[in-house]
Amino acid sequence: MELNLLAEFVLLARYLNYSKTAQELNLTQPTLSRHIVQLEEELGIQLFRRDRQSVSLTEAGAMFLPEATGVMARYDAARRRLQEYRDGMAGSLTLGCRWIYNGGLWPQVLYRFREQYPLISVRLISYQHVEALQDGVRDGVLDAAITLRTDDAIPSEFQGVNLRQVPLVAAMRENHPLASRAVVTPAELARERLLVPQTRGGLGYPALMTALFRSCGLSPVICYSGEQQEEALLQVQLEDVVALIPQCYYPDTPLPGLRAPQVAGTTGLFHMTALARADSPNDAVRLFLRLCRSMCKQERLAAQETTLE
Repeated sequence: MELNLLAEFVLLARYLNYSKTAQELNLTQPTLSRHIVQLEEELGIQLFRRDRQSVSLTEAGAMFLPEATGVMARYDAARRRLQEYRDGMAGSLTLGCRWIYNGGLWPQVLYRFREQYPLISVRLISYQHVEALQDGVRDGVLDAAITLRTDDAIPSEFQGVNLRQVPLVAAMRENHPLASRAVVTPAELARERLLVPQTRGGLGYPALMTALFRSCGLSPVICYSGEQQEEALLQVQLEDVVALIPQCYYPDTPLPGLRAPQVAGTTGLFHMTALARADSPNDAVRLFLRLCRSMCKQERLAAQETTLE
């Protein structure tokens, strides 16, 4: 039995009109009639009652209709899945990330990706060190990663999308004289004992912080903690220090006894970036980065419209 015969039967059963059904199927009416007779002969039973005034389903036709509709629905679904697979909409994506607060666009991208491409299996791997994310992508352990960079220019060995700019915040005790401020300046912080996470390669916190203050003609006392941002925050709770960390690593809900005003002039200091190898053969990577670019563009347009208002 040919599927087109089932499709013609289902449509004729819906319209109960040979002329309208033939027109929609781009067939002549005699051709449609011949096909229906062919189907009835194959099944060995009459499906329609016909006279000059009307067409109606026989009892057998009414019984056969839901079965035929189900067959066509399953065929259409199977065909869509194959089409999606062929177009790269099915597959897998191993995505590395570090736990991020104030993630901006990133959580929305992940949700939208799962919504648009349900056939792509997404595996999230959490890393403690942000520098290891780029290494994981380079070594092929990860298909892509959401990482933090201090340079908006992406190296040639990678492809990627800068999702958002991330400013620096100054985490301090809530009784600190600057704690009630929304924004503090480098000059105000230069008088404090500053704590900066010590990282390997990658972000290069020490050099970055030194350059930030030197650009303002300042030379504060900077101490270095372990690699984890959380270690720096713990030291702030225990000692009289101010920790400088990217805003995305400071919890949405303030830690007990701490506040974190933004550091003025650091809006573009860090870039949250979706990163993949430039030579990645994974179609899921292509779709993921394409969605990132699309959502970034939408966010910029929305911001421009808000500014114009």
